Amino acid sequence: MLEQLLASHKDELLGALTSKLGVSSDQAGGFLSKLIGMIQSLIGDGKLDVQDLLKGDVSSLTGKLNMDELGGLLGGGKEQAEQGLSAVIGPLSEKIGGLGDAGDLLGKITGNDSGGGGGIMGAIGGILGKK
Repeated sequence: MLEQLLASHKDELLGALTSKLGVSSDQAGGFLSKLIGMIQSLIGDGKLDVQDLLKGDVSSLTGKLNMDELGGLLGGGKEQAEQGLSAVIGPLSEKIGGLGDAGDLLGKITGNDSGGGGGIMGAIGGILGKK
């Protein structure tokens, strides 16, 4: 069910990036894959609070993510990365937030959930072709 929920929003997330930023589908997919990996690593390392992700507050995330690298994937710099993050964080936070409380989400996001399978971020990465 989790994969189905996230899979149904892949096109929405990619569409938000391609329409709002004028980037290709490949650029959008690369950005999303890298973003998901960065978020999962930060949460796993205890450097990003799940609540920050659930709030969808771009400003709380920009200082923790490698915005130059993300922007480069979109053909720009930090500003392009912030625009990309702004385009996807709302829908992503909304869908992830609907899946449980912060404690449950931490386990799912980091893959330490008793259900296994790499958690939410692993499922998102799988949807985007990242293993």
